[in-house]
Amino acid sequence: MPKIFLAWFVLAFSASPMAEQGCPPGQVPIGGQGAVACAPLPQTSPLPPRPTGKWIKTWGAIALGAIDSTPYYGVPTGLGSKKEAENEALARCRKVGAQGCVVKISYRNQCAAIGEPQTAGNPDPNGYVQFTSESTKQGAADTALSSCIARNPSMQCKVIYSACSEPIFEKF
Repeated sequence: MPKIFLAWFVLAFSASPMAEQGCPPGQVPIGGQGAVACAPLPQTSPLPPRPTGKWIKTWGAIALGAIDSTPYYGVPTGLGSKKEAENEALARCRKVGAQGCVVKISYRNQCAAIGEPQTAGNPDPNGYVQFTSESTKQGAADTALSSCIARNPSMQCKVIYSACSEPIFEKF
């Protein structure tokens, strides 16, 4: 009897363990009707990482006014609402003493630029100032310049302002 027990003990622990129906550990049998194969155990996908905050899109605006026919601008960026950006643009325009301040452009999470017609390096009051917004600062500047040149063919044009209203990351 001890020899049978010893033989059974050696046999039981000497073979490599197999999962169901002859598959190695970590695999399960697949197939049917006599054809059997092994596949990895199904695993659940890990949960995606939890966000640590959120992006808040911001507003910018440009207001135009004048002092003795010389243009002056109010140009805030990074504000929480369109109304806030426009009010701040008007306030900044008026703060320098400009008259007739008017919001010319408002933009959200974009870049803006001003293309100004000039004569002899000074703003020309007879020209048409161009205000543009684009997804990039360079794009806004390029569009403002080309628009200014198209509207004021007999004058020189210069990009006098370009900036972006960037989103702000707010942590939870």
